[in-house]
Amino acid sequence: MKKYFITGLVILLPVAFTLAIVAFVFNLLTVPFVGIVKTVFGKYQLFKEGFLFLSADQVQTLFAQILILSCLFFLVIGLGFIARWFFFHTFLRFAEFIVKRIPLVRTIYKTCQDVIKTIFSSKAKSFKQVVLAPFPNPNVYIIGFITQESLVIKGVHDDAVAVFIPTTPNPTSGFLMMFRSCDLFYLDMKVEEAFKTIISCGVVYPELKVIAKHAAAETPIAESSA
Repeated sequence: MKKYFITGLVILLPVAFTLAIVAFVFNLLTVPFVGIVKTVFGKYQLFKEGFLFLSADQVQTLFAQILILSCLFFLVIGLGFIARWFFFHTFLRFAEFIVKRIPLVRTIYKTCQDVIKTIFSSKAKSFKQVVLAPFPNPNVYIIGFITQESLVIKGVHDDAVAVFIPTTPNPTSGFLMMFRSCDLFYLDMKVEEAFKTIISCGVVYPELKVIAKHAAAETPIAESSA
């Protein structure tokens, strides 16, 4: 009975979480405008009767949300189309220029802009390679992602590698470490697989295959908290 219950949870919970997130986003985008649309429906006597187990008010709310979401969808497409137009593109550049001159606001805007470009740009490739790095001491290895190669750190090393060491189960925080390339174990693992391992705290653990094995490190070159 216990095994059946756990199997049922494994099947049900991802579906439940997905539906909850979709419902949250759906309501977040549509609820502020529902009252206006329902007023229009009432004025023109639209959807005044219930349907099946839904009351007339619930039917109006549902159709209002669907209509709002559809309008938002086409609005986003329209804005994207207009943004490619030269005049509007120039206007956006001017507005961005003004925003970047406002203290505090420019810092927040630049950070958000960089994060969004990194996530949604099809040409972006933030993490180049999955590695095992010696952290926090030479006898312990942790999964990391190479972000930059062949870095020159004057007075320290002429061929350093920047490695992002994420925390688990939240990989959005972590450490930026500078290692010598010879101190890293390069893995034959996709970035997506590595993130699954980190987020699941090691429960989802693919086979690790080293494609380039080097000597163990003594100490990282430098570090900074992310």
